[in-house]
Amino acid sequence: MWNCYEAENKTFFSQRVRRLYEWAKNTSTPCFMTEKIKKLRDNIASFSIAYDHAGSHRTNNMLDRLMQRMDRHLFSTQYFHGFLSSAELNIRAWALILNFAPSNPITIKKYNGAQSPAERLNHFRYHDNWLENLLISASLGGYRAPPPNPL
Repeated sequence: MWNCYEAENKTFFSQRVRRLYEWAKNTSTPCFMTEKIKKLRDNIASFSIAYDHAGSHRTNNMLDRLMQRMDRHLFSTQYFHGFLSSAELNIRAWALILNFAPSNPITIKKYNGAQSPAERLNHFRYHDNWLENLLISASLGGYRAPPPNPL
């Protein structure tokens, strides 16, 4: 399956998906797998669009993982109530906490002691307490400017 996504261009991708489907039909592949491969084959045109953009990701696992976490948050807060401004503040607060809260110990070890996504991006931390880091980073240090995209 992965060989399909590693194809050099649309033609090779389409050919590999068709060959994969033929292989799945002619072997004792479980039905649920064959159905998924058939769905992939039926949607070749949609998936091959990525080949029009050099260097683009062929899969969206990173985005899916983040969006699943956001969906769980929205579900647990019973989605949006009230005003659009309060909904925006809710999502902004969730994103801030997600970026500054400490990662699990395995991830911290993997990134040489960097405790949060914000710390990995900035390559430093202001304080050992993650909440202090969030407050310092969000304070703008006295600098005030209009938002880049006013509503």
